[in-house]
Amino acid sequence: MPLIMCYTRAGLDVGTKAKLAAAITDKVHETIKSDFYHISVIFDDLASESSYVAGKAGNDTLIICNIRVGRSDGAIQKLSKAISDIWHDITQQSEDEIEVAVQEFQGKFVVRGGKPMPEAPYA
Repeated sequence: MPLIMCYTRAGLDVGTKAKLAAAITDKVHETIKSDFYHISVIFDDLASESSYVAGKAGNDTLIICNIRVGRSDGAIQKLSKAISDIWHDITQQSEDEIEVAVQEFQGKFVVRGGKPMPEAPYA
């Protein structure tokens, strides 16, 4: 954890995904001080019939950032905006079609490598 899940319309090529994953990983590390080893970026390619906005087929990208409790509101807001900017800059997708949400979890309830995650560093 952090686990960054990117739900987007199918069609991003592998190179674009790699650029997004690298840029998002760097920004997460820089902003909330997570170790690189703990940062995962996942892509879920959605078929055109699998994404709707206001009840109609949409092109939105939804990015859910799961992080451990312990970061300031300012750091979380900075992270959300930075990930949105990264996605827009790399994909050129309209900012109106990008939504980033952050969810917080207690580290003790997240297991990685067979062990509960440590409490988050404050950022």
